[in-house]
Amino acid sequence: MNRLITEALRNQFDSTFHMARILVKVCPEKIWAASYNEVPFWQQVFHYVYYIDFWMREKIDDSEWRTMIFDDEYTTDLYADSYEGLFISQDKMLEYLDAIQIKTTCLFDNLNDEKLSASVFYNSPLHTYADVIIGQIRHIMYNIGYLNGILRELGLPESDWYAYNEPEGS
Repeated sequence: MNRLITEALRNQFDSTFHMARILVKVCPEKIWAASYNEVPFWQQVFHYVYYIDFWMREKIDDSEWRTMIFDDEYTTDLYADSYEGLFISQDKMLEYLDAIQIKTTCLFDNLNDEKLSASVFYNSPLHTYADVIIGQIRHIMYNIGYLNGILRELGLPESDWYAYNEPEGS
């Protein structure tokens, strides 16, 4: 089976995922806990990380798809009425990302170029594996850009651009 396109998408996704992980690591704790435009920084991260977990799976069925389960009070709604009493630490978010990375690695290992055009959800041509992967790359990068903007405005380190095939530490 041909995997040229699959591996290209894996490399792009993994580079994006790497940037998402670095963002969590470089964010100072006081910024992580603070709100910007009424949304806690950590909640913005949880929003896109949760959707990686949701979308990057092999199929929709009755089985549990979440790699980590948080209290149902945690919402991906960025404008929910109250986040009072809710908080996900950076360590817990990194743990969540590590668990998701195992899941996404397995997903890519089981894909090939032919399967990329198969419908993964709802038998819809809008939900092929290729569409889901590209959509997640776009969603993650949008949020990283937004959060990097907050860090940049505060004169803080951010999650720098990372492209695949770079030496570690780049």
